[in-house]
Amino acid sequence: MKFVGLDIGTTSITGLVYSLEHKMVLCSITEECDTRISGHQEDWEKLQDPEVILASISRIIEELIMTEEDIIGIGLSGQMHGIVYTNNSGQHVSPLYTWQDGRAGQIIGDGLSYSRKLSALTGYSVPPGYGLATHYYNLQHGLVPDTAVSLCSIADYVALRLTGSTIPVADATQAAAIGCYSFSMEDFDYSAIGQAGIEPGMLPKIVPSGTLAGHTQGGIPVYSSLGDNQASFLGSVPFPGQSVLVNIGTGSQLSALLPDGEPNISEMETRPFPGGGRLVVGAALSGGKSYALLEQFYRDVIRSYTGEEPGEIYSFMEQLLNSGSPPAQGLAVNTQFLGTRRDPEMRGSIGQITLDNFTPANLGHGFLQGMADELYAFYEALIRAGNISYSSIIGSGNALRLNDTLREKVSMTFGLPIAFSLSLEEAAVGAALCAAVGSGSILSFREAGQYIGLAQPEVPATRVPEADRQRLMDIYGLSAQPEEPDKQISTLKVNY
Repeated sequence: MKFVGLDIGTTSITGLVYSLEHKMVLCSITEECDTRISGHQEDWEKLQDPEVILASISRIIEELIMTEEDIIGIGLSGQMHGIVYTNNSGQHVSPLYTWQDGRAGQIIGDGLSYSRKLSALTGYSVPPGYGLATHYYNLQHGLVPDTAVSLCSIADYVALRLTGSTIPVADATQAAAIGCYSFSMEDFDYSAIGQAGIEPGMLPKIVPSGTLAGHTQGGIPVYSSLGDNQASFLGSVPFPGQSVLVNIGTGSQLSALLPDGEPNISEMETRPFPGGGRLVVGAALSGGKSYALLEQFYRDVIRSYTGEEPGEIYSFMEQLLNSGSPPAQGLAVNTQFLGTRRDPEMRGSIGQITLDNFTPANLGHGFLQGMADELYAFYEALIRAGNISYSSIIGSGNALRLNDTLREKVSMTFGLPIAFSLSLEEAAVGAALCAAVGSGSILSFREAGQYIGLAQPEVPATRVPEADRQRLMDIYGLSAQPEEPDKQISTLKVNY
């Protein structure tokens, strides 16, 4: 009952072996490899090399299979929205245009961006970074390769290459991330797409989540990929109706699962969830990059003053946060430094500055609080939309796991306790669980949560009654002292 899960992130690639029996990761490998390709427009063109990604995937799979025997399936997840063009042989004929690519946000002569022009033509919101918006820009500028016959996500392209197939397939989670997906049709809206002059045949065929895509040369089944957002939710939330997922990493997101038929929430994106239901998502584009921006500012100041390159800065920033003096009130940081999905031109700001509160420590607190506030605005919209209540937050993402102050601010802002999955790489776990569902080892996606192990919840004492700690522990089946796993997790991190 062991499955490989692969998560193709923006800056790293992770592969792991997940045991359904142990409800835990048996071994994990992360490669931080430089996949970037320089473009002609460095300020908004974000490209990656698919061949470098494939080489990393091949190394990881080989190592995992050598480490753990009896692998019975491979699941995939990866960064959403981006696209790569493929030819008749199933080979890529373009770079990967990532979700961060801003070409569709550029302005056409009539004052509209390419993204807004496409949205007007199709009747669907297709923000910059979405595959169809990127494709629409490329069409207008003659950038689609002559030999291209299909486009797909990077995870679906990896499935294509692992299985030796020639025609990419995608499930609803990946299709909706490309754009112009119809929930009622459960397919792309080909009529709307045609209104924009886009050839529908370029789009991947939609298949049910967990569909068998083929087999590796070694005979291991490979299953269709999940979008990383849905995979993270699947791989970390045991009881979806009782918790919201807060992920803060390179970007940041708040996600909650709603039954079919619940009202749409205008402030949030609605995405398909494998097996039915809708995942509503509020996505903040800056996320952990906001704190990295502050780190770079401190680094520049130190370099300018000393004339030397400073060493590691984050520990210094942590010392500032824990300096002992309570943060001065009033300093407000809006962390929308990369705009929003709905308004790419919006920018962040630092306000309410006084003679007392403009200090390095308060800047740190302000940036972290701004990151929490941006996600809490989505949570408020979620609560306003209907008679919905949640008892806890499931946290994920390295920024939230590793920064105690950020974790505390999120919990305090929401007024909810936080629990974390035992597994650090939730999207890769979700990919493995998707493969388990596809193989029939798990009966349905809704039952996948019973195979997730959780760590002790963290409860903000000043905002959540102590009695809620025991209630939360009862919900998730946690003991007062977590049991030691009977098998150690093997983790390897590799830089290329």
